[in-house]
Amino acid sequence: MFQINEAIGNVQLMQKINRLKVLNYIRRHSGVARPEIAKNTGLSPSSVTNIVSYLLEKKLVIETGRVATREVGRKATLIKFNPLAANVISVNIEINKIIIAVTDLEGNIIRKKEIKLPKKEKEDVILKDIEKGISSIMSDKQRNSEHEKIIGIGIAVSGVVTGDARLEISASMQWKGLPLREYFEKLFNLPVFIQNNSKTKALAVLRQNGVEADENVIFLDLAMGVGIINLYKNEINEAVAGEIGHTTVKKDGPLCFCGNRGCLEVMCSVDAIINQCKELLTKGKCPVLRKILEKKTNEAKFVEVGDSNYQEISEDLNDKYDNDINDIEQHISYEAILEAFNKGDKDVEKVLSECAEYLGIGIANIINIFNPSRIIIDGDILLESDFIYEKALTEARKRAYEQFTRNIKINKVEIDANKAIKGISHYVTDKIFDLMGP
Repeated sequence: MFQINEAIGNVQLMQKINRLKVLNYIRRHSGVARPEIAKNTGLSPSSVTNIVSYLLEKKLVIETGRVATREVGRKATLIKFNPLAANVISVNIEINKIIIAVTDLEGNIIRKKEIKLPKKEKEDVILKDIEKGISSIMSDKQRNSEHEKIIGIGIAVSGVVTGDARLEISASMQWKGLPLREYFEKLFNLPVFIQNNSKTKALAVLRQNGVEADENVIFLDLAMGVGIINLYKNEINEAVAGEIGHTTVKKDGPLCFCGNRGCLEVMCSVDAIINQCKELLTKGKCPVLRKILEKKTNEAKFVEVGDSNYQEISEDLNDKYDNDINDIEQHISYEAILEAFNKGDKDVEKVLSECAEYLGIGIANIINIFNPSRIIIDGDILLESDFIYEKALTEARKRAYEQFTRNIKINKVEIDANKAIKGISHYVTDKIFDLMGP
């Protein structure tokens, strides 16, 4: 009896594996014929025919035209993945906002909402905001419940995620030990998948652009810290943790939220640049930046005063607030710092130059460890400065092995909110099919 049950179990497992193999091939290739599927999956034509019939019945694939060929005889029917078969909810958590969206199975957004976050909001408040946002978007009146079927929720956040369930630590959000999957599965009674958002963004890049079968690529994410994802043989290399932002680049550097000192991401980030410029301002340095911030401070005071004649009171405001560093610091921003750099502030240039050098050291370490053929960088706000980007690459080439840098390609990409959501949706769809089968 045991042997019979075991045999049945093995047959069912193989059936699931083969269905998933066929479905994944169809998902990666838009419009393929059954003979091509059989050839590239190694399955027999009869097995492919049976599996495709099953997938058609489940509405996971659709027939879409016929193969264009001059050959005589009946032309093969093309099979395409049906992204409208179900829907997922994708949640992208950033430092200052949360994006929640309902998408189809290819990450195309049906509707979304954005929740603004105050700086350093408490974790329990943010979790409640996400709960309300998901509840709201699920019950939205625009939803056509007859056709919409939500099969899972994906949540992406920066930090170390273990087993798709627990966020161990997020330096950018300053969270530790949150059982996110357990929390949201109890609330919504749906499968919930948690993942590092560098991985989900890398997945979006991988699915959109693809990687050659023998290509070794690094995706470097600078959006919320510094993280890397290794794309190898057209897949994400799960053996690489990617927390290069928490490698030490300065022995006695500033304390990081992770508990270490001198981490790459505390030496090279927008926050690090702002904090260094604040410190220099208190020492009477960064004169151009100071003038820019004084102007912003005075304009804010002018708005408070409500006087319509700004020119007449401008000098008085300058005299009154010129030395109030606390007022000035309230208006400091990365945008103001870049403006000061462009206007020739040498102190600001030194700060940006140091950040670029540390980033270059990080990139050189990546090159020396992985020897990638290509590095794709999501520069986010930090690399709005071409000066930092170019100087970092110069530093990297100077420090990395010359033979590793001769043919390497490095380019920037922009991962906007929609692309980030698309990556999360791909991840959830992959996990649903992997765990439950088509």
